Amino acid sequence: MEFLQKLSVLILLVFASSCHSSDNRESKIDENEGQVQRPYPFVSSHFNIYYLSMDTANLQAIADTLEFHYPRIITDLDCGVLPTVNVHFYSDHAALASAVASVVPNLPSWASGLAISETQIHMMSPNLQNGANYPWIMSILTHEFAHCASLHVNSSIANRPRWLWESVAIYESRQFVDPSAIAYLVEGDPPSLSELNSFNNTKVYDVGYLIAEYIVTEFGYPTLKMLIQNNGDIGTTLGKNADQFQQDWFQFVKTKYGI
Repeated sequence: MEFLQKLSVLILLVFASSCHSSDNRESKIDENEGQVQRPYPFVSSHFNIYYLSMDTANLQAIADTLEFHYPRIITDLDCGVLPTVNVHFYSDHAALASAVASVVPNLPSWASGLAISETQIHMMSPNLQNGANYPWIMSILTHEFAHCASLHVNSSIANRPRWLWESVAIYESRQFVDPSAIAYLVEGDPPSLSELNSFNNTKVYDVGYLIAEYIVTEFGYPTLKMLIQNNGDIGTTLGKNADQFQQDWFQFVKTKYGI
């Protein structure tokens, strides 16, 4: 899942810095694409979407997708209603990089979106390349909103720990990777939580869905929320150590998916 791997490194970069709002940049004109970012947002029930001219035709559909996932995610995480979330779309990487420069001074060339607080998401437009990347970008947008919801539960949860931070967002955005396609799982060599917490290790994007699925299936969503509140303290929340958690999680995966 290459896009998930790229997303992870970006989240690391974002939360290594202070949060920043780009509310004063909405009227910027992107010289490469000639797309004007509208000065006033499209307003839905829970989102302000600062959009480009290319987004006008399906802007309602974009908002509807966000609103569709909103009640499910806030119910799953029992986080209550968030403050209005501002979503900013950009027409190319240069415009996105400029908007978040004070947070990520050297935005990676592959970066397409990031959440910088519980109320701020910055994304490439879903309609770039005539919408060819639309499903991919919308999946990332849902993932980023799940990060916003986690931050509403616990403002210190970003990458603390990374295995939980990413697992929750991957699960809530339904970014499933079939374990039968993950060679190291098939070979009986699952990663440890400490490995998943390493920012140089991208396996969390393979197995994050499966980890959160195990927690929700075996213990329920209230326990997932408690883990977010406890910054992934497994001993306090589940009464077991990390090694036992890993063994139990992998046994769950083997039994359910027949690997």
